[in-house]
Amino acid sequence: MSNPEIEAALALALERWEKMFPVEDERAKLASWDPPHFVPGLGLVAAFSLFEARTNRGPSGELIVVPLARMGEPAAALDELAATLEGLRSRGVASQLDAPLEATVGLAPARYTEGMFATDELGARRRAEALASMNARFEAVATRMKEVYGLRLPRYLATFAAFWRSLDDMERQGMSHLGRSPGGIMIWFEDGGLERKTRGRLDPRLECRFRADPPELVTVMWGDSDGLHHGLWYDDPADPPTCIAHNYARDSAETWRDSEPTPLAVLAARARELISSPDEEEPAPLQVYAALAAIEWFEEADRKALAEDPPAERWLEADRIPTLGTFGPALPPGAGSIRVGSPDERVKAWKTQPPRVQKWIESAKRDCAEGRPAAALTFGLDLHWLDKEEYRDAALELLVMAYEKLGRRAHAETVKVHYAHRDLRSVGVFLRPGEEDGAP
Repeated sequence: MSNPEIEAALALALERWEKMFPVEDERAKLASWDPPHFVPGLGLVAAFSLFEARTNRGPSGELIVVPLARMGEPAAALDELAATLEGLRSRGVASQLDAPLEATVGLAPARYTEGMFATDELGARRRAEALASMNARFEAVATRMKEVYGLRLPRYLATFAAFWRSLDDMERQGMSHLGRSPGGIMIWFEDGGLERKTRGRLDPRLECRFRADPPELVTVMWGDSDGLHHGLWYDDPADPPTCIAHNYARDSAETWRDSEPTPLAVLAARARELISSPDEEEPAPLQVYAALAAIEWFEEADRKALAEDPPAERWLEADRIPTLGTFGPALPPGAGSIRVGSPDERVKAWKTQPPRVQKWIESAKRDCAEGRPAAALTFGLDLHWLDKEEYRDAALELLVMAYEKLGRRAHAETVKVHYAHRDLRSVGVFLRPGEEDGAP
């Protein structure tokens, strides 16, 4: 089937779709929020939802609007659907709330079959070109990362950037269902990204840096709820990242370690989970299968890139003292320890026992000066996450002295920048293309 034939069918469906929906009465509504899209082996497919106005409950699913065999005559198929919808409008939508959706609309369900989204020659060329382009851009982005953060950029970020660059419309819709998109330093992989300026000449390290983010976390991916963001976790600035971590900034603002080693692997796990454990009433959309097929094409390149920049073995099994809000940075041998209780016990003390915790702070400073920064780092991160004005200066002092004693000066510098601008109204500091800097 020719691409012009597909494009003509899609254009006609787009033209007619908004006029056909919604179909509703006082009790219920039939909607199709987005126009149909082409699915290999099926034809034009669209998502439909029939729901009661009061409870928002009712059947939903993906149905074949124009079967593959009728792609040469899409107008006739769309006319038939329009007539069915008109009849439904006359009968009343609410009468169909308990009926199968496909029977109500008179369309066949769209179901995934193995190999449906296998990458064809054109898609493979598109992905290979994106991978070559982002690999070629990697060294310039890595140089910028070193200049700005003082950190090593892992090669697998080029693979993540290539994956995103290669997506077609349907795969991008699948990523929308997964609720993930590039963020933070990934801006430097965009066309013209390295030339992007910041608002008011703010430090680029403030991009996607939320109030409770520890300096070890550098954002590379946005989530879709509660300020979720994923980032690279650097235990030591001299080494590649140890892992991927995530933080829900507008929820508890705690940072958790991801079980997967790269951003692309995080996406793959999310897509497979959604497909294998779908909601009984709303299975994974076909776009998610399309996105997973795109992810899988890049997995081998991602594994090779990870092999080039693996996490330092010394930090994978190193001692960690969990802090309030994080799983704890890795500490080298001889860094000392803390002589107080668990995070749960400490949070009560920080909030209700000022004289006691002041002794902790002074003791941690003495230990740090003597070459044992564990307590200073632990307490500094505790207070950073608590974000209480009365502890702001103490948190900054403890963190800077601990990171400098550990030789992690890049983290110390990030902390200084963060505290100087911690009250910014937005974590988006880069100007959009064409945007004028209105900052004073």
